[in-house]
Amino acid sequence: MKIKFTFFALFCLMLTAAQPQIDSWILNQGQYASYWQNTNGSPNNPSFVFYTSTTLADVTKVCYNDTYFWVKSEGMTTDMGQFLNPGAPSAQNYTFSFPRNPTVPASKTISPKLGAIGMLVNGVPIYGLSNAHYYNGSGNNGMGQGTWNVEVYKAEGFVLDATLGAHPQQQGAYHSHAKPYRLYEATEATVHSPIVGYAFDGNPVYGPYGYSNPNDATSTVTRMLTGYSLRNITTRTTLPYGVSLTSANYGPAVNSTYPIGTYIEDYEWLESNGGTLDKYNGRFCVTPEYPNGTYAYFVTLDAAGTPQFPYYIGIEYYGAPQTEDLQQHPNITIPADAVCQLPLGIDEAVPNKKMSAYPNPTNGNFTLSLPNLSGESLIEIFTVDGKKVFSATTTAVDTPVTLAETGNTVLMVKVTNNGNQYVTKMMMQ
Repeated sequence: MKIKFTFFALFCLMLTAAQPQIDSWILNQGQYASYWQNTNGSPNNPSFVFYTSTTLADVTKVCYNDTYFWVKSEGMTTDMGQFLNPGAPSAQNYTFSFPRNPTVPASKTISPKLGAIGMLVNGVPIYGLSNAHYYNGSGNNGMGQGTWNVEVYKAEGFVLDATLGAHPQQQGAYHSHAKPYRLYEATEATVHSPIVGYAFDGNPVYGPYGYSNPNDATSTVTRMLTGYSLRNITTRTTLPYGVSLTSANYGPAVNSTYPIGTYIEDYEWLESNGGTLDKYNGRFCVTPEYPNGTYAYFVTLDAAGTPQFPYYIGIEYYGAPQTEDLQQHPNITIPADAVCQLPLGIDEAVPNKKMSAYPNPTNGNFTLSLPNLSGESLIEIFTVDGKKVFSATTTAVDTPVTLAETGNTVLMVKVTNNGNQYVTKMMMQ
């Protein structure tokens, strides 16, 4: 029977103050990503087969300094599906950057209609409001973005899985459009929802429930209400809020072929709708993780649990997003001096059968013994805040280790061998 490596996590929690931007992520616990694939290739009469990949699930690294935090993942988690569209999730090698101290710019940035706008706490990206089609004058055949952009949930909501409101696109990028139910299902509706992700402006995204009084953590909990509604129009000759168009940019008349709600531009936010959220789909409020208050986005649902536009984030970000995240294929490098969190939930084999370290406690010089492992092993040693202080490969049974770290602290030794991971704890004195 495997023992969950929890003592290190608990030790970290005792030594560090709560940092939601760092602590909210679901770190890999040694599991591989898995998914249900519709092998029929069609939403009609789907046939599902379960696969386990060779890709690590969830978030693989969280790093930070005083200004930014970075999150790495392959964009995959466990038990993905069952989505109805063809294709399968594949590793995407994401690194996203977020500001640690979100700002409120006077000039707002439009949240991308296509591609990622944020990330769920399990490393799966949150995507924008369009399905990459727009009205091109003869039908919804345009690819990319146009004046009248097809709204994704009305067009594709029926193919999304029920666990994360997600599916893979043609290149295998699994992503969520709405209702990440798995991430808040364990929380009762009478309790404030947990953080389910972060937007690229550094502000948290919560599940659907928050305090009825945004400034009072003792107030009752209620479902957050979107302020968006369908426009009262029969022709598509203007954009929301009366923005005029030239005839070349008119959309189709509202009819049975193009019903209201077909396009993102069929919606607008109105204060008179009585929503609890602003036009960015959030509000400034106190939350369990931010008792002094934060701006927060919320997942929006109706009373029956059906996703409601705009699902995660409004047409614009409230804060200033990291512009590099908004690129189609961001190439983000984590600085070498950033502090990185180690995945704390690694499955631990019984240490005294696979590895041992002596003397323990140590002054920084010790021997790591691996009597029952064969082939090459990767040795990594981390401080309590996740900083890597030693890395080496070995094929020897006994490996001498010398560390520059001094003082009274706890170190974690991780050994990776033939795809398995083993850990033990060292005391420095």
